[in-house]
Amino acid sequence: MTEKNVEWDRFPVIPTPRNSSETASVRATASDTDQSADLPAVLGSLEDEKCRTILSVLDGPTSATELCEACGMASSTVYRKLERLGEAKLVREYTEVRRNGPNATLYERDFTRIALDVEDGEFSVSIERPETDATDRMATFWSEMKEES
Repeated sequence: MTEKNVEWDRFPVIPTPRNSSETASVRATASDTDQSADLPAVLGSLEDEKCRTILSVLDGPTSATELCEACGMASSTVYRKLERLGEAKLVREYTEVRRNGPNATLYERDFTRIALDVEDGEFSVSIERPETDATDRMATFWSEMKEES
């Protein structure tokens, strides 16, 4: 994580921002391709126009409030669509811990490519994930701890 992302009153538990050229250069390996994605959940999310709009705006960690403004949607709609995208494992949720105020929940697109395959008459979906570093893994750990509590 670079210094420009860290403010003195915030401890970011978010993934390292990636620019579009970095994301485009990610190549799938066994460790960053999810073969166990839920086909109906992924297809249902991608079929939903509002989910696609949110995915197109999520180019880095973004709050729900920022999504409401960028997408022109009500907050209840944004939260409902984020939940749907999270269940499909297309969006990651992170917490930014702040020293001087409430923590912030941020969201980020969690794929670089989605592929639909047909083999022996059966459909399957595979999702290529962005590479993760130690900061990303720690952010995922904290997010999972939040869900359990």
